[in-house]
Formats: sequence, C-alpha cells, structure tokens
Amino acid sequence: MLLTALFVAILMLGLGLAVVKIISSSANNNAVEYYGARAFLAAQSGLERGLSEMFPLGGAPGTGNCPVTTNFDLISPALANCNVVLACEQVGPVPDFNLAPSGGVSQVSVYRLTSTATCKVNDCALGQACRKDFWQTQRSLSVEAKTLN
Repeated sequence: MLLTALFVAILMLGLGLAVVKIISSSANNNAVEYYGARAFLAAQSGLERGLSEMFPLGGAPGTGNCPVTTNFDLISPALANCNVVLACEQVGPVPDFNLAPSGGVSQVSVYRLTSTATCKVNDCALGQACRKDFWQTQRSLSVEAKTLN
C-alpha cells in the first residue's frame, strides 16, 4: 500500500511539473509574439514617417528625397521603449516604360527605404530588481517607392 501511494505521488509530481513547464512555455511564447508585433508596428510606423517625409502632401510630384530623420523614438505609449532606425538608398534613375508617352522610355528615381525597429523590454514591472534591456525584439521592413517622372 505504501509503495502504491509513493508511486502515485511521484507520478502526480511528474505530471504537475510537466503542466507547469507547458504553461510557462506558452506564456513565454505569447510574450514574444506580443513584443514582436509591437516591433513590427513600430517598423511600419517608421516606414510611414519616412515616406511622408520623402513625398510630402502638396509637394511637387517628381520630387523625392531620402528622409532627414534617420533615428527616432516613437512617442506613442503603445510603442514605448521602441527605437526606429531608417535607412534610405536611391536607385536609379531607371527606365520606366509605363510613364513614357507614345512608347518612349521615361526615367524615374527609385528609393529603397528600410525601417528597423527594436523594442526593449525591461523587467521592472515584474517586481524584480530592474535590469535595463532585459530582452528585446527586432523587426525590419523594406519598401520601394518611385517618383512619378
């Protein structure tokens, strides 16, 4: 009887530890997914800001300049602790057959804009001793845009 009780206790302990490990792993995966989504949205915001600087509303249709702002922190509370770095590269001018009148060749400038966002997570909210840069997620997005003429 004692051996059976001991066996059942060890078996229950093993099952309990397995369940704790599974729940802990699931919580960690959810956190990585959440902060990865934050980094993705921050990178997307960086692309939108860069494109709005390159092609401002009301600007001349043929102009396009690489953005002046290359490194900025987002001020949205939803994207706190996220840093965005923009890189812009001009390719061209390249021929564009779609814009040329009567089958000729038109030249356009193509810009490759890359936004890399790094969202840092600190553990101060976890009730532990605060360590900066506890861990971080990073996402990078690229887009190409061309001038109209």
